[in-house]
Amino acid sequence: MTERLSRRLAYNAIARQYDRARPRYPAALFDDIFAYADLQPGARILEIGCGTGQASLPLAQRGYALDCIELGAALAEFARANLATFPKARVIQADFDRVALAPGGYDLVVSATAFHWLDPETRFGKAQRLLKARGALALFWHRPVVTDISREFFDAVQLVYRDIAPELTRRYHRPPAPDAVATEYAELIPASGCFDELSICKHYLATKYSAAAYTDLLDTFSDHRALEPAKRRRLFRAIQALIDLAFSGEVTRETVALLYLARSHSAR
Repeated sequence: MTERLSRRLAYNAIARQYDRARPRYPAALFDDIFAYADLQPGARILEIGCGTGQASLPLAQRGYALDCIELGAALAEFARANLATFPKARVIQADFDRVALAPGGYDLVVSATAFHWLDPETRFGKAQRLLKARGALALFWHRPVVTDISREFFDAVQLVYRDIAPELTRRYHRPPAPDAVATEYAELIPASGCFDELSICKHYLATKYSAAAYTDLLDTFSDHRALEPAKRRRLFRAIQALIDLAFSGEVTRETVALLYLARSHSAR
């Protein structure tokens, strides 16, 4: 619990960099969410772990009331600035695992790249309690994938990791093809006993990065930030050199924006 909270708070120290470097989600993903949720006028949305508000903006633009929960004070302040032109959106600085919110107050609960940080014993139950009967849950993440577009770079950069930071390679394998991305929440959501009508949507993205932009992104990942600073700097210098010398200064990172949709059980 302490380690999880510490790693969650690490993002707070890099709020501006996080907002700059992290990839946005495709518009089609939000279309999927709203088509599934079928919200009526006056509906209320809760976003768990809004960070700097990257997913909050597309939610707020739909015109519904939006409450965003964010643990980090700097991240919350950044999100407030990003949402300043949307009077129906508010950011609450709090730990979702502990904050008290009125039950049954929301039509849609959303979490973008944050739900895995919550207490696994209580997260689904609390999300369900905050939803109205048959309210919708939307959870989504970017998942790395590899095709011929990025395979050569991925294999080459693994040699850099093995030389400098082998601890980051031990639990990783080459990312899957886009159609084979793992969907572990397809089991976790029904197993919670809180949600049904599961639907899964996938949106493929290919994003080009310069050497500096690529390591700027890596520096927002919790496992990379957990490295000793001197080692992290050495790793990033080596990755930048690889991109500049072997890949003409630009690489493509492939991801699938993976979206899970489900409905709260009628029985609460």
